[in-house]
Amino acid sequence: MQRNVFLATILVGFAACAACGNSSPAVVADAPTTPIDSATTGFVTECKSGPAPSANPYASAADFGPTTAGTLDGWVPNGRWFMTGIPLGSRSSVLFEKNGSALIVDRDTSAPGTIDANVAFQRTSFDGNGTNFSISLRVSNRQPDGTLRLDRAVCDNGMCRVCVARLERATWPAGETMSSNIIKLGEYRDPNWEEPAYTYNVRVLGKYAYLVRDDGMHIIDVSDPTRPVKVGHWVNGYTNDVKLVVAGAKTFALIADNPSKIVDVTDPTMPMTVAQVNESAHTVFTETRNDKVYAYWGNYDATCPVYDVTNPAMPQKLGSFQTDGPFVHDMMVDNGIAYLNAWSAGFYRVDYTNPAAPVATGRWADTPTNTSHSSWTTVVNGRKIALHGGEAAGAHLSIVDVDPASPMFMKEIGSYQTRDYTSIHNVMAFGNRAYVAYYHDGTRVFDLSDPTNPTLIGYYNTWDPDGPESSSGVFDSAVGIDVDMAKRLIYIADIPRGLIILQDQTPQ
Repeated sequence: MQRNVFLATILVGFAACAACGNSSPAVVADAPTTPIDSATTGFVTECKSGPAPSANPYASAADFGPTTAGTLDGWVPNGRWFMTGIPLGSRSSVLFEKNGSALIVDRDTSAPGTIDANVAFQRTSFDGNGTNFSISLRVSNRQPDGTLRLDRAVCDNGMCRVCVARLERATWPAGETMSSNIIKLGEYRDPNWEEPAYTYNVRVLGKYAYLVRDDGMHIIDVSDPTRPVKVGHWVNGYTNDVKLVVAGAKTFALIADNPSKIVDVTDPTMPMTVAQVNESAHTVFTETRNDKVYAYWGNYDATCPVYDVTNPAMPQKLGSFQTDGPFVHDMMVDNGIAYLNAWSAGFYRVDYTNPAAPVATGRWADTPTNTSHSSWTTVVNGRKIALHGGEAAGAHLSIVDVDPASPMFMKEIGSYQTRDYTSIHNVMAFGNRAYVAYYHDGTRVFDLSDPTNPTLIGYYNTWDPDGPESSSGVFDSAVGIDVDMAKRLIYIADIPRGLIILQDQTPQ
């Protein structure tokens, strides 16, 4: 996940609050009490940009144009609503709380809107980086199926982007309950964590989970997964990714940062920085090969350098590969072959067996949503495949053939998608079993026995749409993942909730 994506989301009202319970999401919205002619109320979802229509644009509901009267009569807006049918940017939903004729939008009590039988309307304005922004929102035209029309205008510097979206109740995917074949064992969220702050990833080694967040790395004893206990905290501000290396009797955490760090966590109560790696990295991956330990850093300058970290306290740079992307977002490395996610430049296969001169041996440039975000390889029935995911509204799981001898080399052979207004995030795979952190759609487990048709066999919905910490961002809830196959434990880094420990009970 990009840090600047979160900053943009905050600008337009991202909110993350206290710990949540496991309440069920709201039911599907009420339909109007009287039939409505869909030919009269029908609308097209779209976004258009152009000059502001006035010096004070979209200051009233009427500025968006006519509506059908009476369609909000009896409507109960309380709860979260997905905005669908349009390019979503950094937002995917809106939270309403009705109090008489006042409407609170996204918990912003400083700018209450209004609601009557015809329309709901709210307008806010604020200054950011020397520019005045205004955001106007109107809800109208409730449909027979309970969905509604949303008009939204964002204006600054004399220009406006005006979108028409369809509002539908934010729930879990259709037909799903909280979980299937997965149960929750434990959860850790420090009551002293400052807000807003976000969890990004987790790695587990032995009895400890290493959870990275905006405020550094938290070391949590998970020997009893039903009662995780924090034992240490390495403070370093924004920290995005972590991997672990054991060298003799010592354990080290490699931290993707700017610059990146190597931290001695042998005593988890007293983590200490022992080396600095002068790479501005979004992600890091490690592998052991030929009695050496290598660390690969996915950098914001679109490079992927490799270091010898056999002695983690003395990292030695060996070489680097330059992608065509804006940055290297994530990667997986298997026996000297790296699978790099270079965002808009696509998915690379790079041979690092000669680390001084890595060379690209394949590329999938035309990825869905044009965002190559994460990947993981596995072998199913003798066929080498990669799980691939983007990061955007509509980003989903792709299965890619990564066997250079295959006629389908670096092409998609299968896929799975929940909903086109949510996004997949991190992926892992072991044999024919795949594990996915899927943002709003929680944790998902797949059978890959037929790679062309990944089959969902278990899920756990970590997101509570109406919960006190739910946000209006596209990126919320299950973000990072690690798996202990021997114990059948799934560790989830959840953006607002922290660490969630799940038991995999899918059929074997």
